[in-house]
Amino acid sequence: MASNRLYGPSIATPSPATPTSLNVQAGSGVIPLPAPLVTGTSTAEAMVPNPATPTLPILAQIPSDSPLAGKCFDLQISGYIVGGGTTNVTVKVYSGTSATPGSNTLLGSSGAVAQNSATAPFFAQAKLIYDLVSGKLAGTITFMINNTVVASVAISNVITGLLNTANPIASFGVSVTFSAGFATNKIVVQEIAINF
Repeated sequence: MASNRLYGPSIATPSPATPTSLNVQAGSGVIPLPAPLVTGTSTAEAMVPNPATPTLPILAQIPSDSPLAGKCFDLQISGYIVGGGTTNVTVKVYSGTSATPGSNTLLGSSGAVAQNSATAPFFAQAKLIYDLVSGKLAGTITFMINNTVVASVAISNVITGLLNTANPIASFGVSVTFSAGFATNKIVVQEIAINF
């Protein structure tokens, strides 16, 4: 059975122009999942790091000359979250390549969702479209955390200035914030991919 996954996880470097199937991205940043995670007692927002290069975030990227221009596609991020005690968790999806969340452009936020002493699956799914005439990327995003669904809404910021000659055309990452710091707090990203 053929995969419909065009682009999987990668590091903040240009992606190859040739699509790769399965859960890896070809080139310098081959990353099998699950591995990317954020753990610990911090209550500061943190981008989920790339296991191959922990100083950079894990990303799904659209390489130059992608066949996606003008077509709807899905950005899917999923895995599980562990709340080490009474805590809320906020998951955010960004466009950008920075390890600093505020340096990226917010696409959407789950808002605070109770994750009290629980281990539960999560997903963020964005239905996106971009075109190279306007250079804009728009779409909708929804979240599910600990069986709490955050209704689909338009992305927070329309991305502009997209060029087919840029490599990558666009990059997407995910961050997490826990409201209370417990050593056993954890988010494990088991999939970050662009599907059509």
